[in-house]
Amino acid sequence: MPHKSNLSRRDFLAASAAACWASTGLSAQDSGNADSSGDEQQIIDCHLHINHYDRSIEDTIRHMDATGTTQAFILPLETGEGGVLLPTETVLHSYTQYADRVIPFCQTDIRQADALDRVRAFQVLGCRGVGEQKEHVPLNDSRIEGLIALCDEFNWPITIHFQDGAKGYNQGLAEHLETYLKRYQRVRIIGHAQTWWANISADVPAPTDTLYPKGPVKPGGLLDRLMGEYPNLYADLSAGSGFNALSRDEDFTGGFLERNRKQLLFGCDCPCRDGKGENFKGMCYSTRLQEFLRRMISDQEALDDVLYKNAQRALTGSA
Repeated sequence: MPHKSNLSRRDFLAASAAACWASTGLSAQDSGNADSSGDEQQIIDCHLHINHYDRSIEDTIRHMDATGTTQAFILPLETGEGGVLLPTETVLHSYTQYADRVIPFCQTDIRQADALDRVRAFQVLGCRGVGEQKEHVPLNDSRIEGLIALCDEFNWPITIHFQDGAKGYNQGLAEHLETYLKRYQRVRIIGHAQTWWANISADVPAPTDTLYPKGPVKPGGLLDRLMGEYPNLYADLSAGSGFNALSRDEDFTGGFLERNRKQLLFGCDCPCRDGKGENFKGMCYSTRLQEFLRRMISDQEALDDVLYKNAQRALTGSA
């Protein structure tokens, strides 16, 4: 059953603060600022879940170790509508165990009256952003705008799952996203999922036809234009949707990666436990995407941007 917390903001703070303050000693601001001076490649994964295919936090850390991932944005999904049920409290608990690896995000059902109060409480407890924002609510809903406005106030990122169609999430990217980008310029909006990546092309099929377009990309897509005009817009490369978009037309992808190198975030959204596809189709989204990016991006500084530096910028709002 989907998780439904009956804690008030005051009760939640009292119950959780002591546990968070008893962590290994890294503050919320320390986490996510990995030392880039060493010789080993840093990798910050912008999209991981615990409880994905019943994966434990220990399995999630094992996945990170196997894929060379230094740190990860751990994204809760409190309603379970997308098939993964992960309360923010569980993410904060994982942060107390692995404060040097976990960058905790929060998420709460914006259809509930106390949603913004809960996000404020999670901010006090050490969360660094909102995500994955994923309920069956259209993008122009006033409650979505209220959440984006709060992230703007906090100088936070928010990861949004864009999926058009009757059973989708945050529908109306093409019609409504730019309104928010113009109105709120501190928040970093991180785009993710099928409709987001379909808009890599100027030719976007109806969601009833396919959510995973194949074949050549038509230049002039919405993503290129919006990222070119709004530096606070980032692209989450994770999951099958991200890989499909990048791999469908490699002649186009090379230029796309170069043009947007400061706004692309490595992420996997992978449920496997070992970096080799254990419990998931015999493949790992993280390993596959890393191999692809290392083949496509020959400039080490550009690769560093995608693998970890852009994630640091998205967390802090630094240019």
